[in-house]
Amino acid sequence: MWPERPDPERWATVAEALEDRYLTRPVFLDTAEVTALEADLNGTVDLLFSLPERLFDGDAHAFAAAVGLRPEQARLALRVPGQRPARIGRADLYHDGTGFRLLEFNLSSALGGLQTPELNRLLLEDEGLAAFAASEGLAFPDTVGELAAVIREAAEEALAETGRPEHAPRVALMDWHAGYAKTGPEIRATARLLEPHGIEAIPCHTGQVREQGGRVTVDGRPVDVVYRYFTLGELTADASSLATAEELLDTFARCGVPVLSPLRTSMHGNKRALSMLWDDRCVETYDTAERELVRRFLPWTRELRPGPAVIRGERHDLLDHCLRHRAELVLKPSHGLGGVGTVVGRSVSDEAWAAALAQAVGGRYVVQELVRPGPEFFPGQEGGDPEPWTLNWGAFLFGRRYAGAFLRGLPTDRADVISYDNKAYAGCVFDARSGEEAGRV
Repeated sequence: MWPERPDPERWATVAEALEDRYLTRPVFLDTAEVTALEADLNGTVDLLFSLPERLFDGDAHAFAAAVGLRPEQARLALRVPGQRPARIGRADLYHDGTGFRLLEFNLSSALGGLQTPELNRLLLEDEGLAAFAASEGLAFPDTVGELAAVIREAAEEALAETGRPEHAPRVALMDWHAGYAKTGPEIRATARLLEPHGIEAIPCHTGQVREQGGRVTVDGRPVDVVYRYFTLGELTADASSLATAEELLDTFARCGVPVLSPLRTSMHGNKRALSMLWDDRCVETYDTAERELVRRFLPWTRELRPGPAVIRGERHDLLDHCLRHRAELVLKPSHGLGGVGTVVGRSVSDEAWAAALAQAVGGRYVVQELVRPGPEFFPGQEGGDPEPWTLNWGAFLFGRRYAGAFLRGLPTDRADVISYDNKAYAGCVFDARSGEEAGRV
């Protein structure tokens, strides 16, 4: 499927940002599937953003504490008053053969996989696939183009408020200084991809920021928007980091430079927030459509704590239920990436499961219903008959638009946790709706 002589610049961008392991074919979605997925993602974000009002009488600090933020993290996330969480994120999903199920929602701008459409473009260099895509009206959202639109809107709003002359938006793609050595390659790749969309993007870290003449500058260049890769955990690692972070956020606010996404967005994107959508008190507030969305799209998820919980309409002791239903459940840290710390009940013994629960109870963990994804068959990496693989779909949402997806996959017999840390392979998606919208492949 891969072209024999791919465009070298495009290939370099993909190989630098992804892990240089690729599925042997793309995957396809029809128009109805994309439309339904976009609606479900938006409905879920609406619910997550409504949690402070539904459960905490609008008290954002109480919500922050409930999702596990330490007091200093909450103060930092809420330091700039009036900021709203941003609709920027990537949902991790399985497809169970009947529809998508949401595993978690990374509501943050610190997202990997933005370069995946370059895989689509590389694959279209294969004449056979290009002809098939044209005959079926298949295309793909330009993920980076959708991101550029969000950045441009934020820059225009900021420039309008400060009265500065209009010019091409200049965005700092910024990570914490200590983390930039690892994330730099992906950030630089994203900067290159933003340029054709009229965005001047500067890959950088927080140590390069200065305030000059009322403007935020990076290496002497004024910036209009900061696109955030740094996280609350990095900013509050120690007293020195916290003080630096406070000064940095104050500088951005003083100079009128918006941060995408605001730090407060992350409060809505951890797994403990997701578990609140199954909280008894929250369920009581749902209308019929909201109740149906949660039941169909979101696997049952609860914070792991001693005491009773409503499970499938009946009240049970939560720990006792988890012990008795090991093969149907997954234990996950409420914060964290890459599947680190995840325990899949069916893959461990009763004794190991009980020990994991005992260690996690009352801590920052959630327990979630196991989703059994249907296999996708791919040609073998070395040829031969198609083999069953399991896919983790990463679907982007920018604003209210589905902005494409990237795939991580592993052979089904070793796919308990699908992540790059577990040597997953990358892939891409074509869909019919993008072909209709774009009028082209």
